[in-house]
Amino acid sequence: MSTFHRYVAAPLLEGRALRSLAFLVIGIPLGIAWFVLLVTGWSLGLGLLITLLGIPVLLVLGVAVRGAAALERWLADRLLGTALAGGARPVWTGNPFRSLWDWLRDPASWREQAYLLLRFVVGMPLGILALGVIAQGLQAITIPFWYYAAGDQIYGVWNVDTFGEAILLVPAGALLLVLSVPLVTALGSLSATLARSVLGVGEAREARPARAVGGASALDRRAFGPSRRALAIHAAVSGTICLLLIVIWAATTPGAYFWPVWPLLVFGLALGIHAVWVLTPGLLPDAGPRGVALARHAGVAGALALFLTLIWAVTTPGEYFWPGWTFLPLFLPVGINAGMQASAGRRREAEATERIEVLQETRAGAVDAQAAELRRIERDLHDGAQARLVALAMDLGLAKEKVEDAEVREQVTRAHEEAKRAIVELRDLARGIHPAVLTDRGLEAALGSLAGASRLSVELNVDAGGRLDPALEAAAYFTVAEALANAAKHSGATSVRIDVARRDDLLSVRVADDGIGGADPDGEGLIGLRRRVEAHDGRLVVDSPPGRGTILTAELPCGS
Repeated sequence: MSTFHRYVAAPLLEGRALRSLAFLVIGIPLGIAWFVLLVTGWSLGLGLLITLLGIPVLLVLGVAVRGAAALERWLADRLLGTALAGGARPVWTGNPFRSLWDWLRDPASWREQAYLLLRFVVGMPLGILALGVIAQGLQAITIPFWYYAAGDQIYGVWNVDTFGEAILLVPAGALLLVLSVPLVTALGSLSATLARSVLGVGEAREARPARAVGGASALDRRAFGPSRRALAIHAAVSGTICLLLIVIWAATTPGAYFWPVWPLLVFGLALGIHAVWVLTPGLLPDAGPRGVALARHAGVAGALALFLTLIWAVTTPGEYFWPGWTFLPLFLPVGINAGMQASAGRRREAEATERIEVLQETRAGAVDAQAAELRRIERDLHDGAQARLVALAMDLGLAKEKVEDAEVREQVTRAHEEAKRAIVELRDLARGIHPAVLTDRGLEAALGSLAGASRLSVELNVDAGGRLDPALEAAAYFTVAEALANAAKHSGATSVRIDVARRDDLLSVRVADDGIGGADPDGEGLIGLRRRVEAHDGRLVVDSPPGRGTILTAELPCGS
């Protein structure tokens, strides 16, 4: 990457230079405001302290300092990409003396005040320097127009009394503007370093990445993709041609009619439309195709309106403003386009809302259908296969008593034991699909059966307010079952507390164990459990600090 791209083009395309300039310029009024705040607050507070009226004044100053520091952190985050943590701060109580004492002995409060003072002592001069350099560059570039309109001009110590002298200042002004980009960027970096060093309290959070136009970083080749490279070439070629025409005019007919103004306007119009077309998607990354199209439409209309206005300013300044008649046909279609986009957006929003409602209904229907199917499978197993196995086990038991041959009796005994084991496994399978007690007697009885079967010491508290929707009861039951299984297998816990309570339209399920903690919320088991809860529009929270047990909380909407 060339030096020009690195220090000039990249900061401009990514917006770093503009955001740094905004931070520096905002620092001018803010620096004055913070200086007045500190001087006034401390003067009044200390001056009135003997009458005790100084205490509320200093408390108000403390609140204002915290607010000002929070604003500065926000500006550093949004404009400089420097995210600063506020750190733990003393909590102000109802006791004004204690609150004032805590604020005065808090080191962070003095660092905040120091930064606010530096914003005046250092930040304001930096902002004035950045604005001054840019203003000098703009003045030098525009001096030919001012000379053309008003005659002799003063630029610093240089008295511009000929049009040729005014033209000579144009390349100097352009160079000054180009050099202002790395200057402003460097001043922004200096401001970021100052903020991190003085205003950063505690651990700094991960810095917000600088937002690049179009999502590209300074070293990302996409920041200089084909379309933007074409725009840069267009700008370079147009600028070179215009500068050459101005030099020809200055060498042939200095002081005469400035005819290069017309190619300058035409080249500027073409370049402006090209820039609008290329840069709009990057400036509006979240607008979508329709929003980008509307912005391009408005940008092109604005470029044409500016072109016609400049023609008026060059030909008949001060006379009847005829370009105004062109604004209506230029911007009326933009307004119509915006209205159509807004109408289409509302229609799409209504369609999306309707679609969401349909999806919610179909998902609820699918959940209910799945729960009903599981209950049917459990009934079929209980009334069919399980009943047949029970009958078979009874027959084998009777046959065992009647068989006299020892070898045959042993075989029948083994078959009887296998049948009983099959009954136990089938009963466990049916309970895992959908326990019969949950269908027959409800959530409280099912959880009581589950707690009684656990090898852990379980304390159970259930206040569900009666029967709930079968699918919701199943979700709560299996949430507790999975949590108990995890506690028994992985946590090393000896006791578990289960609390199930209904509060208005929310069913809260809380399972806490005294195990080793450290459960992974993104583990396979908890992920499956989270999906089961989220299928009912609920949420699952896992709190498992190492060495302090695990608390699993599920909240399930249960209607009014």
